[in-house]
Amino acid sequence: MSRTRIKDERIISEIQKFSTHGFMIVFVGFMVSLLVKVFILQWDIKYWFDTFVIVMAGCLYITVRSVKNGIYLLPSKEGEGDVRRYKKINLIGGAVSTLIWAALMFLSDFREAGELDIAKSIMSTLVGSVIFFVGITWIQWFIIKRSNKNADKSLDG
Repeated sequence: MSRTRIKDERIISEIQKFSTHGFMIVFVGFMVSLLVKVFILQWDIKYWFDTFVIVMAGCLYITVRSVKNGIYLLPSKEGEGDVRRYKKINLIGGAVSTLIWAALMFLSDFREAGELDIAKSIMSTLVGSVIFFVGITWIQWFIIKRSNKNADKSLDG
């Protein structure tokens, strides 16, 4: 008598949840390791570049596959309040990432410069922050729009 394994949707869902949590633990570990190597230990790039490549490869893979399969979606047009809330969350996320980027850039200038021209550093960080904010917000919307288009294609085909 042979036994076949039962593939219940709940079991598959739990396995996927554990895999996602495991990936997030590894990802956060790599990010913390990378931040410590770059900003605290101030290691040369040759000592942390491999960690950076691993983190970027993982992020790129997940993003490309999700966009290709149409997973990043805007809420439906019927819930106009949902779309507005989603846009607000996107802008807040862009603002928070911009503040983090600006703080890291300012601290990097402060740490590396012998005599720091504070006004020049603040102005260059502000200009860089505006460019970063516009860029990151545009990239997020491009990814979502492309994902919506791919989701529509998969429904049609």
